[in-house]
Amino acid sequence: MMDLLALGRSGVLAFQNALNATGDNVANADTPGFVRRRAVLATQPAGRGGPLERASLSGAGVRTAGVVRDTDALMANAARIASGDQSRLAARLERLERLESLSATAGVAQRLGAFFDAGTALAAAPTQGAARAAFLNAADDVASGFNGLGGDLEALEQDVRAEAALSARRVNDLAATLAQVNEQLRRGAEGDTAANGLMDNRDRLLRDLADEVRISISEGRRGVVTVKLGTGPSAVTIVPDAGTAARIGVAPDGQTILLNPEFDPQPLRLPASGRLAGLLEASGEIMRARAALDGQASQFASLINDWHGQGIDAAGQPGRPLLATIGVRTSVGRANAGNAPVDVVLADDAVPDPSGYRLIAEAAGFTLARGDGSASVAGPGPLLLDGLTVTIGAGAVAGDQWTMQPLGGAQGLRLRALVPAQVAAAGRWQVDGPPTATSLPTISDDVTALALPGGNATPPPWRISVIAGGLAEVRDAGGVTLLATVPATGSLIEGPGVRFTVPAAAEGTIFRIAPTPPAAQDNRNALALAVRRAQPGPNGTLEAQQDAELAGIGSRVADTRRLEGAAAALKEDTARANDAVSGVDLEREAAELTRLQAAYRANAQVIGVARDLLDQILGLAR
Repeated sequence: MMDLLALGRSGVLAFQNALNATGDNVANADTPGFVRRRAVLATQPAGRGGPLERASLSGAGVRTAGVVRDTDALMANAARIASGDQSRLAARLERLERLESLSATAGVAQRLGAFFDAGTALAAAPTQGAARAAFLNAADDVASGFNGLGGDLEALEQDVRAEAALSARRVNDLAATLAQVNEQLRRGAEGDTAANGLMDNRDRLLRDLADEVRISISEGRRGVVTVKLGTGPSAVTIVPDAGTAARIGVAPDGQTILLNPEFDPQPLRLPASGRLAGLLEASGEIMRARAALDGQASQFASLINDWHGQGIDAAGQPGRPLLATIGVRTSVGRANAGNAPVDVVLADDAVPDPSGYRLIAEAAGFTLARGDGSASVAGPGPLLLDGLTVTIGAGAVAGDQWTMQPLGGAQGLRLRALVPAQVAAAGRWQVDGPPTATSLPTISDDVTALALPGGNATPPPWRISVIAGGLAEVRDAGGVTLLATVPATGSLIEGPGVRFTVPAAAEGTIFRIAPTPPAAQDNRNALALAVRRAQPGPNGTLEAQQDAELAGIGSRVADTRRLEGAAAALKEDTARANDAVSGVDLEREAAELTRLQAAYRANAQVIGVARDLLDQILGLAR
């Protein structure tokens, strides 16, 4: 009789625990990270028999061996890996799309085309002020395009680096929390409700950590885990099974991960998975795009300045450099109490110090100093140092500071302060000859100070007379003073400051070479711009380079979008497979509740039968 009661009691208690586990499943069906619980039932150990123990031949009953979590380590790991791969590609795709948008919106290629088209219009009307002004506006527009895109790419790179630093910080926080969970699991009892909750929290942390970086996991007793960054023998442990978690950080180059960045930094090879890897890959792409843009800006400035210097302007003066390649960026101190405006002007051909400059407001005036402290000036302003003119308006408070940092590449490109009359549309030299001449002397475009062989420095105008023997005499404009005798065979006459040819012509033929006069109807230098437009650099023409760069970025965006779509589908599949094991299915739980309730009632009936039998026995005794 006592065995019958004990059997019923053990069954009721065991299935009550199972019902509680199922009830927890139903209650937490929508709780993120909750893993389905399942009560494990086992046979009660049989006693040896005696006043206080059941005999070994009697029924032992049932007991709850523990409440376990329904998990599959392989499926959970596959889901983590797939989620990390998708996070990496999504992070890279988002930043590459921003890079593509910025590059397309800047329209540098279109601005370059408009600039060269303005040069063609200038060649058609070289003396018109409107055409010259339009040409300068087009040049300024190109410089603004390079400058603006360079600044946007720098800001984008800084944003990505800041996000990468935040991702590394999140990795450190998750690793530290995992180390704390390990300690709690080590101290707790295995298989109880608290341990199951801790392991749910542990799995959520591991999933979040795998979204940031690729990890490998090994699980020990009581659910304690060891987490390594990456896989294989070279993987570094960031969460030990006991002790403090390691820390990582992003190096200043934005491309390297450091272990223990604060104390003993060691570079690590980051696995190609997780959001942090995607951010570093995007940062590398942005850095490459910035370097390409800076190279194109420098190539454009060199090409245009060289071209412009080979012509003369409306006043007959040699063309000055059209574009400056160095600028200055002014930053206002964050702690400034005043609101004084600061105007900074960099003189043409000035080379600012690489260390930059600092402007400090003082009680009696201002001090402008180089960043390295090697030189400074002081006074009420304007202040002049290294070609930098700084003018300070009213509203400064003592202690206010401003910094000026030199800029090169795309951000340093700017149009110099030229007026339309200073556009060098004309060629430097004019050459003429008799109407019967089939060819004229030619002067290389890059010759700016035409001299004569033999050391004679008399500049044009020259009178060139062809004499016998395939020679020509070079005399002054009046034809009196003989300056030099040169071959008249069409061969190149070259020397310091000279590069021209005299064609073969009949004896007595006379040519003249003279500087182009001011305001001449001459468009030869403007026409030469079209030649420069088609002049290829190391990677093609400027416009072709811009088109290729945009196409390359677009191709990388398309490839990343395709890979991200495939990774997202794989993430969904692995998550679904993992949820099929560890997730809560309400229909399944409803069926389980029905089964457990039936078992609970059956055991309760056993107790009822035992009670009735006991009542009957007691009744017989009365």
